[in-house]
Amino acid sequence: MTRPPSIALLYWESEVNATLSYQHGWPRAFIGSPLFETLAFNMARATFQDWHSLFAKLRGASIDAIVMLHSVFSNERRLKRIPYWLMARCPQPKVYFIGNEYKSMPDKVRFAKELGVSLLVSQSTDERVLDMYRAALGCQAIGIPNTGCDLSVFRPVTPLGARDIDIGYRSLEAPWYLGNNDKTEIADFFVANAPRLGLTTDISLQESDRFDMVGYAAFLNRCRGQIGTESGGDYFELTDELRTRVLSYMKAHPGITWPELKAIFFNTPPTGVPMRIISGRQVEAAACKTAQILFEGRYDGFMAADTHYIPLAKDFSNIDDVVRKFRDDAYCQRIADNAYDMVAEQLTYDRLLGRLSSALAQIL
Repeated sequence: MTRPPSIALLYWESEVNATLSYQHGWPRAFIGSPLFETLAFNMARATFQDWHSLFAKLRGASIDAIVMLHSVFSNERRLKRIPYWLMARCPQPKVYFIGNEYKSMPDKVRFAKELGVSLLVSQSTDERVLDMYRAALGCQAIGIPNTGCDLSVFRPVTPLGARDIDIGYRSLEAPWYLGNNDKTEIADFFVANAPRLGLTTDISLQESDRFDMVGYAAFLNRCRGQIGTESGGDYFELTDELRTRVLSYMKAHPGITWPELKAIFFNTPPTGVPMRIISGRQVEAAACKTAQILFEGRYDGFMAADTHYIPLAKDFSNIDDVVRKFRDDAYCQRIADNAYDMVAEQLTYDRLLGRLSSALAQIL
């Protein structure tokens, strides 16, 4: 029987990214997967001797490919100086899971080019996005959601009817250059209107209120429902041009409000390619069978309105109908069950690694 491919897996895992469950979930999934023989390398803990040992192994014939996860370069390029230079000279095919595809894009494109990436893994499944990467990098590109479902951590423990919070939510405010303020608007609306709607809520966009994986799973099991939106923005580009213009304008006008900025930069329907994706928040809430109230959207084709979530209009005009559905125990249980079945079938880390394995076979 043919052995599975041997990969060197590079990632950054520490207390700094403890609340980003996917940056901890992916390494665990690779290490536990029979699809790969994984040499795991946590850059956050690496000593000089560890780097020396890694490159000695990469010079040998035992490693078939190098996989760099989102945490290698998402907010910050963690692979620096001599390791970066040496990695670029390794002959193995390289896979790069690109993260936060809305900022530092010229640097990330340069990173992929200089390292000689053979396969880029985007968080978007939109072929228009993938074609832009293929044209810019001259390599293969596939779309895999950034967060898989780890059913050993995220699972339904408390029955829906026994949960003490009606609506829960944890997120962060999105930068305005994305062209939307969805996360803040949905959070603010439910905080302001919860008393009128008769809902108990636990909603926060503060970094200090976020949880690690185990804590977040416990929180979701206290929530009968979760609100949410698609992640990303409406103006995907590899140049950071729009982002740079918006940030420069905000710096020159420090008191500007979102409605004012929106009128200046985003007053016409979006043109070009959007970058809207399913969020790990939706995947993990589905795994805990938490019923979800979400802004209407595509969610990478995985979640359908009134099948996997309660659709909420972005102007909140259907809120009375949404609350009526949310009060219907049978309806909520049905959409929670449907969402759970979907993620268990399509979005476990094992399933996503299967997609990666098929793509990797094409470049080995």
